[in-house]
Amino acid sequence: MGVPGEAIEQRRRQLSQHPIAATVTLLAVIVFTYLFVPLPAPNVPPPSAGDCVELHLYSNGYHSDIGAPASIFPETHPLRRLYPDAQSFLIGWGDQAFYYSDGTNLGLGLDALIPPSPSVLHVAYNAAQSSVYLGPNDDTSIAVSGEGAARFVAYVDRYLVLDANGDPVRTSNGKVIGRSSFLRSRGSFHILNVCNQWMARALRRAGVNVNARAAWLAGPLIRQVREVQPTSCSASLGRPSRT
Repeated sequence: MGVPGEAIEQRRRQLSQHPIAATVTLLAVIVFTYLFVPLPAPNVPPPSAGDCVELHLYSNGYHSDIGAPASIFPETHPLRRLYPDAQSFLIGWGDQAFYYSDGTNLGLGLDALIPPSPSVLHVAYNAAQSSVYLGPNDDTSIAVSGEGAARFVAYVDRYLVLDANGDPVRTSNGKVIGRSSFLRSRGSFHILNVCNQWMARALRRAGVNVNARAAWLAGPLIRQVREVQPTSCSASLGRPSRT
């Protein structure tokens, strides 16, 4: 019976005789490792009694938006100056051309995956129920700490482009009529940085331990969130949730 070392050496010799197979195997290992090896948990305090904020993640299966109380943004924040009546914000990020479209143009979708692809933020206010622009959707609440909420705001700020007066740069009216805008954003949309990976990174900044690398689709992202994070402030404190 052979020993493990001999089996490994035999496999190495087989691969050396078939360089294409060896290359494919190596690439598969690299991709698998990149996508599925767990990342360190975010170093953010969890929600607790007296320190809990509820965010809300919306999905139509392929795209996601996140709802957040306007109160987690400072009063002087550019988004609150843009929409002074806001009680809540609904925020998404994506490729500019595809985001402007109705989402059914396959050519635009494929083109978006090839960098460089300019990006935009989509921001709506007082529009949690108006997430219907996403189409039939799934959604979940997410409980985070105050520090997690502040880090989420800082993450949005990294992408928000401001003009010389410190105001957001509107590029177009948004999808929620009368209460939304597309805003110029930093970052390029591409196959390794799609909208749901952007959203997953935002959630990680808030303290939610999701795998951002594998979050290509919104449906699996929501399932990840439900598995790893309290879905309400009541649940985070061990009390039954009303939802």
